[in-house]
Order: sequence, then structure tokens, then C-alpha cells
Amino acid sequence: MEKLRIVVPVYNDWPSFRILLRELDQVAARLPCRVFVTAVDDGSTAVPDQTYNSFVDTQHLAGAEILHLAGNVGHQRAIAIGLCVAVTDGDFDAVIVMDADGEDPPQMIEHLLRSIGQQTDFCIVARRRKRTETVLFKLSYLVYKTIFKLTTGKTVNFGNFSLLSRSYARRLVLVSDLWNNLPAAILRSRLPVTSVPVDRGRRYEGASKMNFTSLVVHGLSGISVYADTIFIRLLLLTIFLFFFGSVSVATVLTLRLFFPAHATPGWATTVTFGLAIILLQVFFTALSSILMLLHSRVQRLVTPILDFKPYLDHRQLLFGQPFSVTVKLPEWEKALIAGPIS
Repeated sequence: MEKLRIVVPVYNDWPSFRILLRELDQVAARLPCRVFVTAVDDGSTAVPDQTYNSFVDTQHLAGAEILHLAGNVGHQRAIAIGLCVAVTDGDFDAVIVMDADGEDPPQMIEHLLRSIGQQTDFCIVARRRKRTETVLFKLSYLVYKTIFKLTTGKTVNFGNFSLLSRSYARRLVLVSDLWNNLPAAILRSRLPVTSVPVDRGRRYEGASKMNFTSLVVHGLSGISVYADTIFIRLLLLTIFLFFFGSVSVATVLTLRLFFPAHATPGWATTVTFGLAIILLQVFFTALSSILMLLHSRVQRLVTPILDFKPYLDHRQLLFGQPFSVTVKLPEWEKALIAGPIS
């Protein structure tokens, strides 16, 4: 491996990004490859100009740039846009996605790279081994993983911190689900995943920009990637409840008609109508889910590599030089991503 690209989404957290660059510079001194950093400015309201004078201290990074987006599109979509730009440039052998706040320790990059071994194509993800959040956050995350497992049948135990080979990154940017959630898109893409245990680091400074609402939306976005799987499970549950309800109604009517001495007046009617209401609710919930799923299948899905350019405002080189473009893309892929990025 000669060239490593690092994609970092940033929203107003420029002081942390400055610290991250310094630590990445120290890590780059020990790596057998050149490292270029791409920060994706997710519509920040804080201007990073005040931190520019600190970038000249780097000695081992090949360079760094900021992709300024036209507006705030969210953490996951900023990552998707950063990956699309990297693939469009074609100037890397592997790409790492990590956060700028220090919770993805730069020192673990060497650990991820060692996990490649002799593989030509690889998808290495950092499995959280030790977390530093509050008890409430840990419990909430446990609930999320449990719901994710029950609804999708999949286990998610990793976040954004990941390492992809160039060919796998090019496959991933064609997956529509990348627009919503990177970990779920990796699972959905069926790429062979190698999981590496990594302790979560501590934030460099400040508080997380994600509030409770953002975390819930992030979790639901990951689950929504498996909408078709959830629909099948809901359909099976509906069939089971319909069968159970039908048997229950038949049992109630049998007891009422053939064993009236053991029946309390009015109980059969109450139970029967209660079960009927439950069955109708389950039926209409399943029906509405079917209609929404079928409707979504005839709509044009967002393909990140095709749809990311309108969100780009401009690119700003902080220091160094971008890698030279040496990769020749297939003609079909050139047609997909035709046109320069300003």
C-alpha cells in the first residue's frame, strides 16, 4: 500500500480537528505509506480560518484538504460524500473513515492496517471493546443493538471507524443505503467484513454535537436500511397473530355455545370483539407497510456516487499536495461520475 486516504466529517469541531491532524501526523511518521486527509465540512457555522496557522506544523502527512458542503446534510451523508470524492479522484489504495473528536483513536490506524495481512481487498471495521460514555448511553446503545438484532436478524457492533480497500470503496458508493448509515450499508453490501477490537477514545474537547434526538434518528436510519427484512418479519408476525386470534375466537365461541354454564355473561362478546380489533389493527399495519414498501421500490433511489455533487460547494487545500491520479477507471464508471469537481 502506497497511498492512504482518511475521510473525516467535521461539524463546527475545528479545534478537535486541529488536534486530530497533529496526532495523525505522528502516526503517519510510522506508516509505510503516504497519508492524505480529507475533512468534510458538514455546513459548519464556525469558520475554521483561525486554525490554519497550526497546519504548518505537520511534517509527515502528505497533505490535507477541506470539502466544504453547501449545507448541513448530517454526519452519515457527509461521510458518503467524502467517500464519493475519494473514489472520484481515484488517488488512494485504501481509505479510512473516522470521526474528528478523538473517540476514534488515530493510534489504532496501525492496528487496522496490520489486520489486512495478505488481503488485496478488505473491509476492516473497529468493533467497540471499551466505551467511555455514561451508563445511560451504554444502556440506550444496548437497547438499540437488541432492537436491531430482533428486527433485522443482523448484529451491529461497530461504528464509522473503518478501513476499506479502493475496490470495496468503489462498490460501497454504489449502495443507496450508504446515504443513511455507513455501518448498516457495509452489512447490506455483503462485503466480507473483518472485525478488529478497538477501545473507544476520549473526546479531545467540548461536548458531542449529537443530542438524544440525533441518536434516535441515527439508530432508526440504520434499521431502515433493512426495511424489506423488517417487512417480511412483520408479515410473519401478522400471520401468526391472525392464526392465534382465529383460534382464540373459535375457542371462545366453543366455550360460549357448548359450555354456557362456565361462562360469565357478556365475556364472550367482549373477548371476541377485543381480539377482532387487535387482528384488524395488525392487518392494516401490515397492509400499510406492504403498500409503502412496494411504493418505495418504484421510486428512484439515491445513489451516492451519482447524487453527491450538488452538495459540494468547493474544495480547499490546507497544505501539501493531493496524490497524483494514477488509477484508470472503467468507461462505465467514468460515465457515472463524469465532470470535474470544482
